[in-house]
Amino acid sequence: MGLKPVDAQDIQWNRFNFIIGYWNGSGTGFGNSKSEIVASYNFVLDGKYIEVNHHSEFTPTPKKPEGEIHDDWGIISFDKHNGKYIYRQFNNEGYYNQYVLNDSLSNDNLLIFETELMENFVIGSKAKFTIKRINEMEMETIFELYFPGKEYATYGKNKLIRQVDTEE
Repeated sequence: MGLKPVDAQDIQWNRFNFIIGYWNGSGTGFGNSKSEIVASYNFVLDGKYIEVNHHSEFTPTPKKPEGEIHDDWGIISFDKHNGKYIYRQFNNEGYYNQYVLNDSLSNDNLLIFETELMENFVIGSKAKFTIKRINEMEMETIFELYFPGKEYATYGKNKLIRQVDTEE
């Protein structure tokens, strides 16, 4: 008995439509440093996946006088066999996070991803990545970390504005 191929066209991406596009904004976090962020969320490979790119430049602080750059790249996919959306995120600091969308907390205006695997990070830690639609042109992202024996704490928060292509 063979496995039935998964038809990726059956994937329901509607709840993700509000994030698709190019975004610019600013944020705070990681030692109360301010940042400027450029982000993109785009369908790739015939619409079967969403590619995620974030580039943040943090202002200098006394501890980091040159400032800091954070880049991450990822893919959101749908695991039809398990009925779950998976977000695989690779960071320039060498961390890898594998998130699962928490369906019970997410809706058409809110996507909450929680780690099921963290690589090259403190053992026993967890992360949450939340995307919240404010309106059609604005959204907010929140990155939270949990360390063993402590509560979740916000380590990064960004307000993003959709970039509209004005060229015709």
